[in-house]
Amino acid sequence: MKRILLVIIPLHILFVGCTSPRGDADKTDQPQEDTLQYVQELEYLLPSPAEFFSVVQEVGLEYDQQIIRPIESITNFQLYRNQALNFGLYLSDFSYLLLFDKQSEAIKYLYQIQEMAMLLEIENYFDDEFFNKLLSKLNEPDSVRAIAIEQSAAFFNRMDMVGNQDLALLITSGSIIETMYIALNVVNEKKITDKTITTIVDLAYIFDSFYLNFTITQPKGDEITPLAEDLNELRKIFNSMAISQVSKAIRKDGNLVLTSEITHEVNEYNVKKMKLMVNTIRKKIVTQVY
Repeated sequence: MKRILLVIIPLHILFVGCTSPRGDADKTDQPQEDTLQYVQELEYLLPSPAEFFSVVQEVGLEYDQQIIRPIESITNFQLYRNQALNFGLYLSDFSYLLLFDKQSEAIKYLYQIQEMAMLLEIENYFDDEFFNKLLSKLNEPDSVRAIAIEQSAAFFNRMDMVGNQDLALLITSGSIIETMYIALNVVNEKKITDKTITTIVDLAYIFDSFYLNFTITQPKGDEITPLAEDLNELRKIFNSMAISQVSKAIRKDGNLVLTSEITHEVNEYNVKKMKLMVNTIRKKIVTQVY
């Protein structure tokens, strides 16, 4: 089973002694109190949609034009959070189209991405230079895909450069949900195969990493609460699958071999619930319920 998890989450604990403004008056035999300051630094690296789709393709992902989000006029997205969430959806759709060499359709989505990036004031990630480079390579599918994957990975791996933490969180939320929605297209809950388990385990690891970041950086305010509640319900479903991985080193023929064993309770019931929850969240993003 191929693992694609790319996560870096360093947590730093910093113990800082309390400094008193009394100067020399501190030089006594009286015990002094210290304060514990907890400094949490989060940095996480997830696979971009293009990177993940290339893995899922190995277990049966096929092209289906009907599954991606139709292009809408950007004037239909009234609220900032709706713009950001749907921008994330379109980023994943763009990667999906390129994976299957649908260049002409992908360019339409690139225009959409560029226009919405201007609304969100992050157009530097999808500027004219990037756009023109893609257009010049339209007859070279491998080159187009390589350029797009590189740009997509750079964007998702450096979301902190956006400078707006709430915006980054919403874009990532939309993209993760659309990626899961498309990937689950290959899953048949009535027939749990090795392919099914591979896809779900990969999704579980990715979602868990994303959700950890979401809970730590979640914006304050009631506006994001409905989305947060639905994402929490999705995590509960993944937890019910009891997915765990144990790695160990053994010696075989005198050589050190690393092995990994995954246990799970992936079954028709919880897979069906997972697909339903992902579909529900995705529909709420598309219809701008959040």
